[in-house]
Amino acid sequence: MASPRATNLPTQDDIDTKSIVSMQELDPSPVDETFPDISSEDYTSKYEPPSGRQNLGWSLGLRGQNWDSWLSALQRYSTYPPIFFAALHFTNTSLIPIATRSVPESDNYLLLTRPIYQSPSLENFILTIPILTHIASGIALRNIRSSRRARLYGAETRDQRYALSFWPRMSLQARLGYVFAPLLATHVLVNRVVPVMVDGGSSSISLGFVAHGIARSRVFWVTYYHIFVFVGVYHILGGLASLMGWRITTARKTRGSRKGVLEGDLGHTESDQHIRRRKKMWWNFNKIATLGACIWLAGALWIVGNGGEGLGWEAKRWNEIYSQVPIIGNWL
Repeated sequence: MASPRATNLPTQDDIDTKSIVSMQELDPSPVDETFPDISSEDYTSKYEPPSGRQNLGWSLGLRGQNWDSWLSALQRYSTYPPIFFAALHFTNTSLIPIATRSVPESDNYLLLTRPIYQSPSLENFILTIPILTHIASGIALRNIRSSRRARLYGAETRDQRYALSFWPRMSLQARLGYVFAPLLATHVLVNRVVPVMVDGGSSSISLGFVAHGIARSRVFWVTYYHIFVFVGVYHILGGLASLMGWRITTARKTRGSRKGVLEGDLGHTESDQHIRRRKKMWWNFNKIATLGACIWLAGALWIVGNGGEGLGWEAKRWNEIYSQVPIIGNWL
């Protein structure tokens, strides 16, 4: 005979029924639609077992023979020739004009270095090919990493896809680079491409040509060169800082991280002393970059920019070159 206590125990059918009801009545919880950044090393080590080829890559000093590694190397090493050119150009267009305080005398020094970076083959080797490689590898690398994050986190909604898209996840360094690209293209168009189209070459392009253009359209060129120089200097110096291991402009701010704009590693917090040191590094970088941009503008606008218009047939030829610049020719 069963005891009274045994009759109160739930049967297996009652347990199954309650489980189904509880599953049906469970309210959905919100899903966090933000995605932490995933580096290629983390993804490869956690989700892609190394193969024989990858082990060979490690033995050769590479991070793995994959597109991510090759594109990262291309983006990094393609910056070296343009950095050399930028230092040379800074000397010719800023330091020498400040020292001589004369546009004609500065042009004499410019002629000495012109064969180094104005010959068609050498200029393409130092500037054109490396810059195009740097931009293309950066875009490809960003798309690869975005696709990796999308596969890993299964982004489905529009907000999730936007969070993983091209622009929102870029660091300050990348944003400066994409702003700098059209500014640099305009500079090349005016000083290299159009003179070749009009004159058959750029031998007549000098600091006097720049001074002539500024004298003709001062508001336009002063505004342009301020933006061009500041963006360019910050991007170049930010890249140099990254090469030396100082993530000043290359680190992206992560929500909920104490590292701010200087770091963004997921789940990592820093001591107050470390944060103060990074803030000091940030301010020192800004001081150096601002000083460099001001020195460049002092030579380019204070000395060269006040050189005045050219004279005679040379000025007439320069006017024709400026007028033939696409889109902005009417303003020049």
